[in-house]
Amino acid sequence: RVLVFSLAKLGTRFFSRANKRAHLSSSQTKTQRHKDMTTDGDGAMPGAAPERETVPTAAFIDDIDKYMTKEGSAEAALEKLQRFFSACKMIEQRLVQKKAKLKLKLPEIQATYDALLQMKRHADRDEPLTTHYELSQSIYAKARIPVHEDDKVGIWLGANVMLEYPRDEAIDLISKNLAACKQALVDLVEDQGLLRDQITTTEVNMARVFNWDVKERRKQKAAE
Repeated sequence: RVLVFSLAKLGTRFFSRANKRAHLSSSQTKTQRHKDMTTDGDGAMPGAAPERETVPTAAFIDDIDKYMTKEGSAEAALEKLQRFFSACKMIEQRLVQKKAKLKLKLPEIQATYDALLQMKRHADRDEPLTTHYELSQSIYAKARIPVHEDDKVGIWLGANVMLEYPRDEAIDLISKNLAACKQALVDLVEDQGLLRDQITTTEVNMARVFNWDVKERRKQKAAE
């Protein structure tokens, strides 16, 4: 879970514990810090778009007689279409899972971004931030955070890892992750719509092949 709070007075103690647990080196380069910060506990960017699925294209069978001549038999054609249909359904399941995961991440990233902006607003007015933070489950404490004196923030990355960043740099990074997460959600909805079209086309093709087979069997029976 992505959390953010000022390290001034209140956060220093928590950040020190996180550093010990994660065994972060003080000599860690900024490039590596940026790489670590942009990944969550399962190795995925907190707000970045996951790798986009390649949606296969289903061609509508316009000339069923020509298609069946090419395929040879209804059984072979239906087996081929069934494999394609099963592949599409597996992709559909992965898209549903990715969408659910993004919908869980988006509010957390948005809350982190809003918290950073609130800190910046108070810092710009040269005043501390008064807030409540969670000590343990259902237990909260009131704190006065001198965000106008210290611009460092700690960002939870997951897997007991937290990194310290300048506030402006953290805002920039979380902003990019938030935009990427929103765009990924839009892309997923688009891919789901495209995939539904391919599934529908495949189902129609399977029905046409089945009907063609029934028709041919009737012709053969009538000829006998």
